[in-house]
Amino acid sequence: MPEEVLKEIAATNEPPNRLASSEFFFLLQRIDRLDEKLSGRVDGLQEKIDRLDEKFSREIKEVDLKLSARIDNVEEKIDRLQDRLDLVQDRVDSIKFWTIGAVITLIAGFAGVIITLLQK
Repeated sequence: MPEEVLKEIAATNEPPNRLASSEFFFLLQRIDRLDEKLSGRVDGLQEKIDRLDEKFSREIKEVDLKLSARIDNVEEKIDRLQDRLDLVQDRVDSIKFWTIGAVITLIAGFAGVIITLLQK
């Protein structure tokens, strides 16, 4: 009990009416101790959570770096394939123009032969 209460009880020789019983103070102290224990456990859990969060953050960063490296590698391969496809496309275009030129030459040759045969 607080000192003021004890002095008041000693001066009047009877407990004051407005105060709670000693059982109430006992229960209040018990609640306070349980609260301290619970707070300690919560703090311990918070520390564990912080450590796990830190660990997961590091692992996520590592995985992110690995995935970024793999994605960059795949992008480089795609770029190389695109360059090769462009080269093949250029070759196909040149063959196409060569074929068109050959067909025109054959048509002109046959036309010349036909015209020559018709003139005789």
